[in-house]
Amino acid sequence: GEDYDNGVSDEDIERFQGYFDRDTVATIDLSDLAKKLPSIKADKEFGRAPFVNKLPSRSLVIAASNDFIVDEEGSRETAKYLGLGSPVIVDSPHDVMLGKNWKNGADAVLEWVQTL
Repeated sequence: GEDYDNGVSDEDIERFQGYFDRDTVATIDLSDLAKKLPSIKADKEFGRAPFVNKLPSRSLVIAASNDFIVDEEGSRETAKYLGLGSPVIVDSPHDVMLGKNWKNGADAVLEWVQTL
């Protein structure tokens, strides 16, 4: 059938759910990753990436307040590594643009773009 409120068929929903099932198989070995962070390539004085001077002059790091994969400290370290100030923290789980709070992430990006 067709969900006329959203314009999505039952077949499309089943297909999308299949993608989610497939994606849940992908895993990150967080304990292995933790051994490599912060990056050994960061400069010792400021903790920044060696390529910071090649980044666009304006960049953005968005963090999620309910992130169970990357904690707030990790988000701050990422911003520092990229030569930025504090990350923008939005009310969301890790997959900012995929959950029910997606608009929080979109609003943060829009607000940042409007400052450019």
